[in-house]
Order: sequence, then structure tokens, then C-alpha cells
Amino acid sequence: MTTISNYEEYARAALDKFARQDAAEKYLLVDALKDLKPQTILDLGCGAGQDILPFVEKTAAFCIGLDYAAELGAIVGSVFGKGESKNQTAFVRSTGEKMPFADASFDAVLCRVALPYMHNRRTIAEVARVLKTGGVILLKTHAPAFYFELLKNRAKTFNPKQIAYPLICLAGSGWHQMTGKQLTAGFWAGKEIFQTEAFIKSECAKNNLRIERQLADTNAQTPSFFIRKVKV
Repeated sequence: MTTISNYEEYARAALDKFARQDAAEKYLLVDALKDLKPQTILDLGCGAGQDILPFVEKTAAFCIGLDYAAELGAIVGSVFGKGESKNQTAFVRSTGEKMPFADASFDAVLCRVALPYMHNRRTIAEVARVLKTGGVILLKTHAPAFYFELLKNRAKTFNPKQIAYPLICLAGSGWHQMTGKQLTAGFWAGKEIFQTEAFIKSECAKNNLRIERQLADTNAQTPSFFIRKVKV
């Protein structure tokens, strides 16, 4: 489990990175949803809440951040616990596979490189459940190229533990691709898996979701998708 000091370090780095972004990067997600004019937004796997900040700054949408980290409250309280952001945000500790929200609760869901850490099929189905018809998912994932690049870089360290992790992720991902079953128990608990575009399209089709386009921050390692929930 992540310690409070490590989580604080991660949160500080994420918020510092957000502060250094130019306007186009900082408000990319806000701009992507400008035609939708969302009133309710869920950030799934919210981390430090950095992806919520632009919506607090630029919109009147009510934003809920969801993360499983035990340290979530201590971190986000220091950022969102005062001023307008206090009335515009809420944070929930839970999992993406089973969220404590009613059907069709949200106009938009942000899921930015959180899906690799979750049970993919269950989470996509759950996101579809809590999303309103016509609502949008802004999904950013890890493609296979992410782990191959990680392996390439870590091979230079000659550190067996550093090298082993991307190999484990690739092995688990390969099993998932071949069998349709995601390894989650025992040794495999918490291990990441990659997502191909074909897999995402297939799961979207099962849940009345459709990829409409890629977002401006898409790349070979971390593709970024604009997905809409369509009528049955």
C-alpha cells in the first residue's frame, strides 16, 4: 500500500506538473467538453485531483473525484477544502469496478491512465452505468508501446526488479488478450495491463459506448479517446 509520504510526494508532483502546463494543455479536457456543458463530472482514479482543477476554474460543474487510496482525504482536503472549490467538489474512496452512484448520475467521466490498474471489463461497464445517455468519457490508457518503452529504459539499469515489472505487466496483458480473463488475485493483484484500441472498441460496443475521436494529447504510448454513450 502507498504510504502517506509517498502519496504526498506523488500528489505534489502531479499538482506541480499541472501548474507548469500551458493553457492548451491545462484546459484540454475542459475544451473537449465545452459543447456538452456538463453539470456533473466524475474523475475516476482522481489521484491528487489535478484534472478536476481546470473544471473548478472554468466551469460551474459539480465534480466528484473517486480513488481507492487511503490517503485521498488528507491530500485533496488541502487543495479543495476552501473557497469555491469546497462547494464545487466532493471526493469518494471507492473502486472503479463498483461505484457508489446511481445509474445515469454523470454528464461526463474522466479516466486518465487509471484503467490499467483496474479490472477493465467491470470498470468500463460500471462507467457506462453511471454515465447519462449522450454523456462523454475522456479516456486515456496505456498502450502496449508504453510497457515496451518502459522495459527498454529499465534494461539500462541492469536492475532485475526494475526490469521485471514491465515484463510482468506485458505477461498479464498478453494473457488477458489471449483468454479474455484478467489476472487479479494473489501475485497479480494491483498489476497493470495495457489496452489496445480494438479491445476498447469491443467493450464500448457491449456497453452502448462509441469512440468518436482521439483527443489532442493522444500518442502511441498513452492513447486518448473521446467516447460517447449512445441510445440503445
